[in-house]
Amino acid sequence: MPEPVTTIGIGAIAAYLGKDGLSKLLGPTADYLGGELKVFTQKRIENVGRIFKSAEEKLGSNLNEDGSVPPKVLKTVINEGSYSSDDLAIEYFGGVLASSRSEIYRDDRGARIARQLDNLSSYQLRSHYVIYSTIARTCTINEESLSNNACRRKCQILIPVQEYAEAMEFTQQEWDNPQLLSHIFQGLSADGLITDSWGVGDPNHLRQYLVNKRLKLDDKFSGVVCEPTIAGIELFLWGFGKGECHLNEIFDKDFHKTFLNDIKPICNALQSGK
Repeated sequence: MPEPVTTIGIGAIAAYLGKDGLSKLLGPTADYLGGELKVFTQKRIENVGRIFKSAEEKLGSNLNEDGSVPPKVLKTVINEGSYSSDDLAIEYFGGVLASSRSEIYRDDRGARIARQLDNLSSYQLRSHYVIYSTIARTCTINEESLSNNACRRKCQILIPVQEYAEAMEFTQQEWDNPQLLSHIFQGLSADGLITDSWGVGDPNHLRQYLVNKRLKLDDKFSGVVCEPTIAGIELFLWGFGKGECHLNEIFDKDFHKTFLNDIKPICNALQSGK
């Protein structure tokens, strides 16, 4: 007689984790897992296993401390994340799960973050990563706080469009799509993940958005300009398992070591808000 799908599913997910991994990661919420998996296909179960593995890796030794994931977060991450096979989405969903593990059982903020994450297209999510990892590496704000609007404006960045395209790994067919860039940046702006002061083009077009109007650009320059938001920074931190950290954590050099090696970093961005 074949095993019930829930037993198969839990066993498949547990295989991604170490000994007692499910109970360590989820705490008492692990008891909810069977019911959530009973209608899942094998591919969705595999994606959930990868998300759980990502969460476990991000937690590291903190996995041995007391804590659990609120059931509402587990439900949202499983239902939304199980359809995501993209490596970056798996990383972000794993980060949200890791960020949600705490001793405060009612802290279900991760459910909202996971829904926000699921609402993004793969283009928007990759651009979110490219934008915020570039801000983290490029910008300096001294002792100011990203909680302050004026400080965030100082973190406006200007990315050479060729480097952006390489980081996104656009094919020529994608690059030729006249709606793609507006889909990406207008979508991120509409979701509050960047401000509405963004632009793509030559210096004459970009100057209307620049905080620093005196910034000199070569006439042949073509780029992308955008500004961070609290929601965008928050999603970035949660996606790396840092949901408990201050917004300024994105500038920490140890945090930068966790950035993804398979996405080409932007090397020639400018902090155009200075």
